Amino acid sequence: MASNTTRSAHLVKIITDNTTEVEAYRQEQGLPPLSLGPDAPLDVKYPPDVEKCRRAVIDASLELGDLATGPFELRLGHGWAVMTMFSVNQFICNFDIAHRVPLTGDISYDDLSKTVNVAAPVLRQVLRAGMPYHMFYEPRPGHVAHTATTKIIAREPLIADWLGMNMDIIFPAGAGLTEALKKEPTGSDPAKSSFMLAKGDGESSMFMYLEKRPEQARRFARVMGAIQKDEGYGERHLIDSWPNDLQTGKLVDLGGSTGAVAFALAEEFPGLEIVVQDLPVVLEHAQVREGKNVSFMPHDFFNEQPVKDADVFMFRLVLHDWPDVHVQSILRALIPSLRAGAKVIIFDDIMPPAGTLGLSLERHQRTVDFGMLTLHNSKVNLPRKASKFFSILTWESYLQIRDVEEWKEVITQSDRRFKVTDVRYPDNSRLSLIEIVWQPQRPGMHRANGQKRLAHATR
Repeated sequence: MASNTTRSAHLVKIITDNTTEVEAYRQEQGLPPLSLGPDAPLDVKYPPDVEKCRRAVIDASLELGDLATGPFELRLGHGWAVMTMFSVNQFICNFDIAHRVPLTGDISYDDLSKTVNVAAPVLRQVLRAGMPYHMFYEPRPGHVAHTATTKIIAREPLIADWLGMNMDIIFPAGAGLTEALKKEPTGSDPAKSSFMLAKGDGESSMFMYLEKRPEQARRFARVMGAIQKDEGYGERHLIDSWPNDLQTGKLVDLGGSTGAVAFALAEEFPGLEIVVQDLPVVLEHAQVREGKNVSFMPHDFFNEQPVKDADVFMFRLVLHDWPDVHVQSILRALIPSLRAGAKVIIFDDIMPPAGTLGLSLERHQRTVDFGMLTLHNSKVNLPRKASKFFSILTWESYLQIRDVEEWKEVITQSDRRFKVTDVRYPDNSRLSLIEIVWQPQRPGMHRANGQKRLAHATR
């Protein structure tokens, strides 16, 4: 292994080279240099080659910062810093500070104090604690103003929803994990997850908790819906990784919601005849598009599949919502309708092996996986049919992120005639493609069975 000094120099070069590329692109596009100042653009989308450079800068900077900090300071100060960021964010959200500070110009601590009913010295102390983390700044003595990271809270309702969800749901769940596991060491009862112990009132799961609290549920659903609009979840990744031999024929899109993905596939592959299946309450909101070979069919995928002549069945961002036993039931419901050689496509989250991703993406994936434990005790048993409220909002819970071997295991345990033939990881996609072939008879089995029958007949 290279020494830390060599590694540090290498990381510095990565940062320098890739920052140069990012800044050159911004200059070409008439964008200002990278900044978190009050006038900085709130969200810039980069083309794939530049995004790769940006991600390299982030990963190298994270690692270099950790190396320079060292093990003692990393463990000594990190928890305190996280607590500070959480507490300041909570204060900003609960007192609606982002909307009380003007979007342009500044406001004195004394005037802001009167609007939030918190003493000016305390208000100043709290906001200054957030300033090293780019939350507000003091343009002149005694006054506070927005940075880009706080201005976006005031301008973008999604960011406010996300922060509120963190304060009310995510952080209380994480803080209570140790006590929850002392009471429920297996981490398998959704009623005893750390979130439910911290916030619940006798409900059977976080779903039921939110069902009784519509405003929190709506906020949660808005955040989950927005996450689905991230480029990493875009339909283009599915299209680019779609198998060449499945570009014609009949496709059944199970749990396909209102058909957005189906229409994208139909646009790219006009030879496909696509049937979108979902619960009736979801399909009430589907809109048929003229000239596209897409139809809709009410169906609960736990029941036997009614389409008997399909070439391929697809589950996109569906099966991660269900624990193993339910995934097996869903796949087995296809079997009466599967012809030899028919395929099943799963396009979903796959947890990569530890240490194989860039640092920032690895942290994101592990954070999501950890969140599933704290919120749901991971393998939560969901109601087989979602409520009308959650169905309409296209509820996405990210209940379980399996690694590739766990995916293969749950598939083959459904029925050993399901054969995983390919796994694809599209560039810049948060989802991966698993291709499965239905092989009702193993190669060579027909001849072996024939020999057995002949031997029996001649005895």
